[in-house]
Amino acid sequence: MKQLVLVLTLSSLFLIGRAQDFGQIISGSIKDANTYANEYLRPFGESEIYNQSRGWYSTARAHKRFGFDISASVQFAAIPAAKESFVFNNADYTTFKLNSGTSAALPTLMGGNTSTQINVSTTANGQNVTARFTAPKGIGDEFKKNISFVPLATPLPVLQAGLGLGKHTDLKVRYFPKTSFSDVEIGVFGLAVQHEFSDYLPFIKKVPFLHLAGVAGYTSTTANYKPVFGSSSAVQSSNASANYKISAFTLQGIASVKFSLLEVYTAVGFSSGKSTIDMAGDYTITYDRTPPATGKETVKQTDPVSLSFTGGGISNTWGVRLNLFILKVYADYTFANYNGLGIGAAIAFR
Repeated sequence: MKQLVLVLTLSSLFLIGRAQDFGQIISGSIKDANTYANEYLRPFGESEIYNQSRGWYSTARAHKRFGFDISASVQFAAIPAAKESFVFNNADYTTFKLNSGTSAALPTLMGGNTSTQINVSTTANGQNVTARFTAPKGIGDEFKKNISFVPLATPLPVLQAGLGLGKHTDLKVRYFPKTSFSDVEIGVFGLAVQHEFSDYLPFIKKVPFLHLAGVAGYTSTTANYKPVFGSSSAVQSSNASANYKISAFTLQGIASVKFSLLEVYTAVGFSSGKSTIDMAGDYTITYDRTPPATGKETVKQTDPVSLSFTGGGISNTWGVRLNLFILKVYADYTFANYNGLGIGAAIAFR
């Protein structure tokens, strides 16, 4: 449950309780460690790009000058079933081999549990050495158990404020100063401009309940986590750091229709972004010498994992908002490469 609590409060969920697993992965070659980590973290690295692009709007209507809103939402990027696992083939690795068989479906971060053992065979200080570790499990089973009201997804909480600048234009800001939570440090900054152009179109003026707007937004999140390796782990580090950075841009055209207390909105647009994940620091790895030799060999690795993911494309959002005086409650669904569900509430003064 600890992982899921942090998942809902920090975008850096993979850093929590999973970095130690990478301590086992980096016992192989740098190439093998990055190949494995790339497959394991791909659904997280890609899906959070889409989450980061969402949640900017729940109406096409602009504030009057100095009108404002403060909103909180949670975005869920649905994980396709195919992304819950990946195929591990012995032939794709030089230092990793399955303990049994030549190929197996192993969980990604968003997958389930596994007991599959992976053997490591490499050289250290000129000696043939071995090690063994259990393939990292995912958080999928725990997610489905504790957050069963939505499909398997990567969540991202979003806090933002909007201010009416006049002339049908709103400025929207997401900001969270870089703050430490136990061993995790996270900071968020986002900026968007939304402009309503309903008044520019004569035929729209004749339909006062219909509003059209465009929004362009950019968000950047950085996080790092300092993993602690158990005394029995073959991998040790005094300065290990798991680092995550995501940046995403979106451009959307929005339409909303207001019926008294109920408002329906839709949007079509384009999003793109990039996320990077690194395991930085100095790591000491202890191996067993390959029999008949006995004893241990120790080697050091620095900054062993460096990954980069990209995502984006056309998206289409449909949502509904309930306007209860200054309280606004809304939910929407986005169709994209990673479909998404958004749920939120806002206090707004128009």
